Amino acid sequence: MSNAGEKRQIILETASKLFSRYGFNKTSLDEIAATAQIAKGTVYYYYANKEELFMAAVEKKAEDYFLALQEQLDEIESFEAKLHAFLHIPIRFVYENMPILIECMRNLPYNYQDRLNGFRLGNRSRMMEMLKGILKLGEEQGILADNISGERLSDMLVDWYLMGDMSFTVIDVPKLLQRIERDHELIIQMILYGIVKRG
Repeated sequence: MSNAGEKRQIILETASKLFSRYGFNKTSLDEIAATAQIAKGTVYYYYANKEELFMAAVEKKAEDYFLALQEQLDEIESFEAKLHAFLHIPIRFVYENMPILIECMRNLPYNYQDRLNGFRLGNRSRMMEMLKGILKLGEEQGILADNISGERLSDMLVDWYLMGDMSFTVIDVPKLLQRIERDHELIIQMILYGIVKRG
């Protein structure tokens, strides 16, 4: 990695930690620069303002997640195990990165909402493609029931279970995550019982 690439990475990692710990409003570019031990002017060289740096930090978290998820899925061969991992891994990711994700929803200035919506739609599309690949594997392995539409099932799972449009500000997120974590195995069994060929 070049020196410029290293500096950008240090700024991004430092910003992500501080935004997650203190929130968007209580984190300044001065603090990010001081913690990263990089001149404030260098931060501005890479990022026009705090909002740009914040969005970059959120986008980096998402990219790390997709790479880790794909890497884990690539190591699994069976349909059931892939589906299990696909539905479970995001729970841990959301839990570990909830502070910065909530900050993104609550405090990103209005003029960044179009970019945020595009970011969310792009992530949803990536999740859909991964899930469709898993369901296609189920079809190829002769496991997925003939009357199940992989396309429709993908929509339902992504909207309901993974990346729907629910607002984090109107629900008890820790309780929701605890419930999903608690019911995970049962949900997987219910989904598999309904979509896997029997006999």
